[in-house]
Amino acid sequence: MKKAVPVLLLFLFLAAFPRHGFSADPADPNWPWERYSLNFGGFVADITSDVRLGSANLGAGIDVNLEDALGLDTTSKVFRVGAAVRFGKSRRHQAEFTWFQLNRDASKTLGRDVVVDNVVYPIGSKVESFLDVRIWKAAYNYSFFLDDRINLAAGIGLFVMPIKYGVSASGIGETGEDITAPLPVVGFRADFALTRKWFLKQTIDLFYLKLGDFKGVVVDSITAVEYKPWKNLGFGLAANNFRVEIEADGKDYPNIDFVGNIKFEYVGLLLYGKLYY
Repeated sequence: MKKAVPVLLLFLFLAAFPRHGFSADPADPNWPWERYSLNFGGFVADITSDVRLGSANLGAGIDVNLEDALGLDTTSKVFRVGAAVRFGKSRRHQAEFTWFQLNRDASKTLGRDVVVDNVVYPIGSKVESFLDVRIWKAAYNYSFFLDDRINLAAGIGLFVMPIKYGVSASGIGETGEDITAPLPVVGFRADFALTRKWFLKQTIDLFYLKLGDFKGVVVDSITAVEYKPWKNLGFGLAANNFRVEIEADGKDYPNIDFVGNIKFEYVGLLLYGKLYY
């Protein structure tokens, strides 16, 4: 959240500069905020992931870093697609959809003992492992401040994240988990039209809930610069910081029925194309 504050202050500072010839009428083709858009691109992510199966309170679970212990790649190239539509005469209402996935697998001869769900994979074992994370996001935003230079909005959304991981070794067996986590978020965004072709955009989505033996955290922050050299085609470069943590000890949260902890975080640089109207 602290990272978003300087950007928002910068937006307010830039709002004092002269207008750039945009129309003040949302129905005018020169209105800077597009009605429909489709983003498609890829990013390189630096990833950290930890898992634990079993209850830490009972001493049955041990946290395992999948990159260090099992050899999963710390970086990954990912395809990402998103769409948005503004509706209503004022264009203050917006619906957004995003999808991407990060799938990784590894094969490693262990240099130390690794324990997952009370299964011991001893030093020297050749271990196969994988972690698949798919992320679907749907959100609704309302622009509480909107003119031809700046858009400030707040909204609600839902992240649906099928997460599956497993560890196996010949003669020892396999262990893992497969869950789908539906996590609601509140979101904030600030977009600024720097010129007729250059835009600066910031989005942050947040979720935190502690309910019985369940704990969930989501932080998704994106800062982007967009360039629109043509009428219906533009490009963007964005920095994305994403973190999710799910800790559970039973059935206190809908569709979460496992005992353990999953932490997943990445920092990525996203390059994308944009079709808009």
